[in-house]
Amino acid sequence: MDPIAHTLFGATLAETGLRRKSRLAAPTLIIGANLPDIDALVTVFGPDTSLLLRRGWTHGVLAMVLLPMLLAGIMWLWDRRKPLDDASPPFDLRWIVGLSYLSVWSHPTLDWMNTYGVRLLMPFDGRWFYGDTLFIVDPWMWLLTAAGVVLACSHSKRAIVGWGVLGALATLLVMFAPMVALGVKLGWALGVLGIIALRFRGWKSKDVARGGLATLLIYIGVVFGLARMAESDALAGESPLEVQSSPVPGVPFEHRVVMVFEDKYRVLPPHGDAFEVPREKPDEVVTAALAAPSIKGFANWTRFPYWTKKQHEDGGWTVTFRDLRYVDPGQAAQGIGLVEVRLDASLQPLQ
Repeated sequence: MDPIAHTLFGATLAETGLRRKSRLAAPTLIIGANLPDIDALVTVFGPDTSLLLRRGWTHGVLAMVLLPMLLAGIMWLWDRRKPLDDASPPFDLRWIVGLSYLSVWSHPTLDWMNTYGVRLLMPFDGRWFYGDTLFIVDPWMWLLTAAGVVLACSHSKRAIVGWGVLGALATLLVMFAPMVALGVKLGWALGVLGIIALRFRGWKSKDVARGGLATLLIYIGVVFGLARMAESDALAGESPLEVQSSPVPGVPFEHRVVMVFEDKYRVLPPHGDAFEVPREKPDEVVTAALAAPSIKGFANWTRFPYWTKKQHEDGGWTVTFRDLRYVDPGQAAQGIGLVEVRLDASLQPLQ
């Protein structure tokens, strides 16, 4: 999931009443919910390095043991150097350890829910795991987790202005995103108005946070079931090697389904006719392109690779790779899912 979703999830956990269990409980939950994304530092080295290294070591089983212990230790040290606020609950290391594990573990669990994938067994096994349930940015998750947090943190004029700015920016993002359907935009607007109404009607933030969290868990369960139903419906008596459902942003009952056969891919878009493309074994040109250092991350991350080749007059080649999770044949890349490799006549990659 995106950083906003992780942050709001950790903050919502705090507002359900867990923040009262110990001093520093709230920052523990918020930091822990984002801590595995410390690997985002590698993005400074480029998008392919990001594909190679992200959602790996810091999201795997070893990190799930060590990162919560590290976070709890930092919180313990921070509490020792800061004077105790009489208005705060006492620092309880047992609760801090438990909340550290809860929040850190929530991160790869939510990341697993989307189609991008996460390497849960790192560093012992580099396999990718996919929940194929939620779009990587889910507006309903934002709304359900934001409600209790907004109510709890909007008691001053400055806070109200800050939340107003954030809400306006998020609304602009939803309203002007071309991939978001009109019904989703209307639902988002109603959701924002609903949060405002709850704020000014004086609802308790703890009750709203608990209700929002419970509704979110039910929503995820329903969407997971709908995705599996979409995959089952696509089979229609056939036995592909793999079938994968991608959710449409904000529309949990619509899916784009990819079916993998021995010699072809079949793609069933949410609207329009299904189409097929060949699934081939890489020849020497494609093999050389896949070995290019510039796409080492993509080659490791891609799930449904489809490629086209073009030979140039000088004998060189351009190989275009698409991951059918995200990019249809002939479609330009929208974010991730498409790379090109230039090879010379001796099949050496060009910079």
